[in-house]
Amino acid sequence: MGLFEAWRTPPGPALYGEDRNPVMGDLIIVGLLVSFSMVMFSFLVGILPGIAGGWFKKLSLFLRVFYAIFIGTSLLVSIFGDGWMTDNITTEVYLKQFSNEEVHAKVGLHIGLRGCNITLKGDPIFQAIGANRTVNGSTIRESMEEINYNERYEFGDVQGRLGFGSQAGLAAIEFRAAQYRGAPLPILWILEYFTIDGEDLRWGRNFRQAGYYAHLLMWSAFSFWILSMALFTTAISSACFLLVLTGLIQIIACGVYAGMRDQHGPPLEIPIAEGAKIIPHYGWSFALTLFTGISCVLIGIVVYYLYLRYPEVLYEFFDHDILEEEDFLELQRTIDEGAGYSKTWGQKEQQEGITASGDIVKVPLGGDVEAGQQQQQQEEEHTYLRKSRRSKRVRSKSSQHGNAKRPNLQPLAEEEEQPSAAANGDMEMKKMSVGDALRNSIKRKKKSVTAEEETAISSAMEVDDSDKPGAPEMV
Repeated sequence: MGLFEAWRTPPGPALYGEDRNPVMGDLIIVGLLVSFSMVMFSFLVGILPGIAGGWFKKLSLFLRVFYAIFIGTSLLVSIFGDGWMTDNITTEVYLKQFSNEEVHAKVGLHIGLRGCNITLKGDPIFQAIGANRTVNGSTIRESMEEINYNERYEFGDVQGRLGFGSQAGLAAIEFRAAQYRGAPLPILWILEYFTIDGEDLRWGRNFRQAGYYAHLLMWSAFSFWILSMALFTTAISSACFLLVLTGLIQIIACGVYAGMRDQHGPPLEIPIAEGAKIIPHYGWSFALTLFTGISCVLIGIVVYYLYLRYPEVLYEFFDHDILEEEDFLELQRTIDEGAGYSKTWGQKEQQEGITASGDIVKVPLGGDVEAGQQQQQQEEEHTYLRKSRRSKRVRSKSSQHGNAKRPNLQPLAEEEEQPSAAANGDMEMKKMSVGDALRNSIKRKKKSVTAEEETAISSAMEVDDSDKPGAPEMV
């Protein structure tokens, strides 16, 4: 026997049997999970340990990145997954047509947004199939066959014509191709239910339309998720609105899918054997989408509430500069007032009113003059507080650089015309009221202010008051 003559039947070449490999998993889902897992692992190992700061900063960054990756992964896995409706039964089924032999197998139906997945797995996988043969008085089977099938079929974008021709729907075309290929009888039996489109038996049409519109909504939610994650680094309030919108779209997608899948005729029930039916129910993809949508809505509402009530804590959590955020809001307010609107969106133009003390204030049309004066005074106090914090920030930065040039601690303000001598008294009283309001606000907050911070705030007030003629000295 030569080196290359083993296992050969002369004079022909070596022949090998069919090597069937069933699909063991969805490559798209596996690829998405591996990709996002690699990104998260790289962040935990390579980026998070090198972040400068305490444990709170690292924890906040970890939570933000983890939740962003979780939402993105959930959206993509739900879009491409086949778990919106599923069911599995284990029973005795006929494997081949025109045969009375039954096999013990597990039959499964998994419906996604754009198609369905039908599985048939023997229990055990290798079972004897074929005619009986007697050898030495014992009866044996002809062959052992592997029963492990995993077939994927698409719904398509249009319903198509009746029949199985070239103008028919994609499900009907794939059904006819599976018949020619010799697919097992349980798979053909289940797939045939999605090709029927007449009277009230329109299960294929129902699932195709429900998946089509839910598919569009899910991709819209994915787009809003990208925008919300980008805006969380610049404008927290706008990002909260987009995050809530992302969750609402996912909830609407679940509602559309649940409402349209049974819009024509009775629910889908596929009898497989006597007393065994496949009745699809909501699967993991539907539950994951619903959970992700509700969590987006709740987190968006909570973050926006913290933005309104506790902005300092929220800015620290997202590592934002509160002065830059206030400058942005002030610029937006200035643009709105220049266009004829007040701080509240949609209000009408303002008019000037004269208070009892003779001050001129701007109030909404038909509004109370005294209320307008209080609102204007609150805006001035807020502006003064912001400029004082900026002066403190500049002082702290200058103290960190020993030989650096000492910056001007005077708060940045717009150029104003010097008031006349008759109006100096009113301006001095207004300045004194702003200083008193500053001290009262600090006392109300009951914060533990160190000696250095108190000295910095007092210095900022003195620098700001030194430019005003005749300003009273603040203690």
